Amino acid sequence: MGEACVRAFVESGAFVTFGDVNPRGKDIERELNVNGERSAFVECDIRDWNQQKVMFEIAKGRSPNHSVDIVIANAGISRSSGDSLWNLDDPAGEPTKPNLNIVDVNLKGSLYTWKLAVHYFRQQPESEDRDRCFIITGSMVGWIDSPGNWEYTATKYGLHGFMKTARRSSWEQGIRITYVAPCWIRSAIRTAEYEKWLVDRGVEFGEQEDVANCMMRVACDKSINGRSLMITPRTIAKEGFMDIDRDDYKDVAEDKYFKKLQEAQLVIIEDEWRDDYKVRVYKA
Repeated sequence: MGEACVRAFVESGAFVTFGDVNPRGKDIERELNVNGERSAFVECDIRDWNQQKVMFEIAKGRSPNHSVDIVIANAGISRSSGDSLWNLDDPAGEPTKPNLNIVDVNLKGSLYTWKLAVHYFRQQPESEDRDRCFIITGSMVGWIDSPGNWEYTATKYGLHGFMKTARRSSWEQGIRITYVAPCWIRSAIRTAEYEKWLVDRGVEFGEQEDVANCMMRVACDKSINGRSLMITPRTIAKEGFMDIDRDDYKDVAEDKYFKKLQEAQLVIIEDEWRDDYKVRVYKA
């Protein structure tokens, strides 16, 4: 999905800096830059703050406008990398400390990306021809249960919750934030046999190009802020993506109490996201 997004943005005229632990990104960079510099690849581990910082510096330094306008926090791993919470220990022995690698990559790493994005967004003017757009690659498991995917699910719920609360303040720095949640997406990392097995059990796949199209839509439409979009099969949404429309409580009976709680929370939390503002300590 990440490569599809990089290619789509470059084809649309953007200069794209992208990072990954896989050095194959250098080959993609060379391919994209055949007719001029349109991209920069940085070998980067999202878990490493300093490596991410270097990536942002390169992004700013090599972009034609020497700026960072759009950031996509896309890195993520699932239980195929090993869920350290899932393994059962011998009850007669010592408990094993989980490494929480999925949490470090998906959640902690993405929060590093957010922190750095805010810093570099604020270095450019808030003019009509510029943007400060942050997109989080989430997952459908931010809404549904996925047995066995404990760490992964916790991170995607966490990132969804982060988007929902950050949107309440991000506008104060001219930043818009969006959560893009893919469903099952066709991928070369799965065998054809396994994908058929999934289809036989009711799975409908979305397309990688629709992930890229959704990211492009968010990046180009400045009216999109504080929303969750899901990549879906085209049988569900003809564009291959849609607004989930579940980020806010509605004026219906079943939402009444939660809507009231939300409105009260927005009134009592008066913190402002601006320079030199000290967060209030809410205690007697």
